[in-house]
Parts: sequence; structure tokens; C-alpha cells
Amino acid sequence: MSSSNRAMLMSRLKDIQAEIALRMRRGHTFASIESEIIDLGDFSEEEKAALWLYGWSFVPTAYQRTEANAHIDRLATRPRRGGRRHRRPPAVACLFTG
Repeated sequence: MSSSNRAMLMSRLKDIQAEIALRMRRGHTFASIESEIIDLGDFSEEEKAALWLYGWSFVPTAYQRTEANAHIDRLATRPRRGGRRHRRPPAVACLFTG
């Protein structure tokens, strides 16, 4: 990737980051940010994951915990298939593996 393309990407990501912050501060729901900006954007999975985490950081901590617990409860009560391990979704996993 050329340095000008890299600069455009960084600028675009920063612009979208600013848009997410603005909308979240104005009271938009995270679901609307996800569906209208992140999912529809022309971004790589890694970029979408970073934007998703940024938007999710505006969601109150208690709600984040409630959502995480509900998701774990759903997974824990579902029959397991084979011996497969549950993993992070690929888009989020890439942020933690470097």
C-alpha cells in the first residue's frame, strides 16, 4: 500500500471514528451506529472490529456486562457440537492477536 493510500485510510478511519463519537454523544443507539456506519462501510474486517469496539466503548458498562452475560448464558445452554471450542468472532479476534 502506498503512503498516500495509507494516509487516506487513516483519515477515513479517523473521520468515521469522529462520526461515531458524535452520534453516540447525541444519543444514537449502538445498534444504529453498527448498522448504518460500521456494517455498511467499505472497511476490512480488522477495521470494522476496531470501529465496533470504539462504538461499543460508549455503551454504559452495566449494559455491556448484561449483554455479555446474556450471550454467555445462551451459549452455555445450547447443545455443544462435537468438541469444537468457542472462539472470538474473527473480526474481534484479529485485534487481540496483533
